[in-house]
Formats: sequence, C-alpha cells, structure tokens
Amino acid sequence: MATTDNTLDALSEMDRFVRLMAVASGTTGVVAVVRAYLAGWSKERVLRLQATDAGWTPFDEFQRPFPIVSVDELRQLGGSVRIRCRELRASDIAVSPELLELDLFFFFADESLAVHEPARSQAPVRVMPLHRNGFRQSVTREHEQRI
Repeated sequence: MATTDNTLDALSEMDRFVRLMAVASGTTGVVAVVRAYLAGWSKERVLRLQATDAGWTPFDEFQRPFPIVSVDELRQLGGSVRIRCRELRASDIAVSPELLELDLFFFFADESLAVHEPARSQAPVRVMPLHRNGFRQSVTREHEQRI
C-alpha cells in the first residue's frame, strides 16, 4: 500500500494531538484537544470523508466540526465513527484513510477520558461459582442480586 505525503502529514498531526490528550488536565482538557484536532481538518479532507459518511461524522454540511462541549457528546461521535467502520468492514467495503484516522483518534480520546474517569470504565463482571445439579455455573449480576 502506498502512503502519500498527505497521509503522513495527517498522521503526524494526529500524533501531536494524541500527545496533547495525554497531558490534558481532566476531561474538559481532553474535549478541548478533540475540538482543536477536528478544527484543524482541511475542507478537502472533510469532503473526502463526507463522500461516504451519510451524515454521521463530526462535521456539518459546511465542513466545520460540530461543537463538542461534553464528554457524552464526544463519546457519542466516537461511537458513531466506530459503528460506521464496523459496518463498512462487515460489508467488505474499503474504509477510507480519513475514517480510519477518526476511528483511531476517538479511540485515543476515549482512553484519555478513562484516565480521568476511572469509575466510569467498565469493571469486569464478578463471577461466583454456583453448584446446581452437580454442575458449576457462572452467576450473572442479575442472578447475583437475587441470591
């Protein structure tokens, strides 16, 4: 696969913003870095992305980023990008480099948020042995509440 200078420039720019997220102060800092990153996208890149986006990417019809003011909005946009990537892969349709970049960037943003919100990260499900009819079974949280 050939890599163009534009792709390398974009990845270098993304790396810079990922590093900024790593030193962001709190979730508001992470959201601010994401806003700045999206604001740096050129209209040409956004147009290439919008050629296949069906209205779910974080840019409006004028190729400007949607205003992201909360962690929930950031996660919602990241989830939309992730779902679209999975849909395209499942359909054996090539995923554009711009979309892959967005997916990766939102992954890093979510990981950065998890550092500042450790309680929000999902804890593993507690599994307790339960013997029933001579067989050991796992207990779900719902079943555990009834015990």
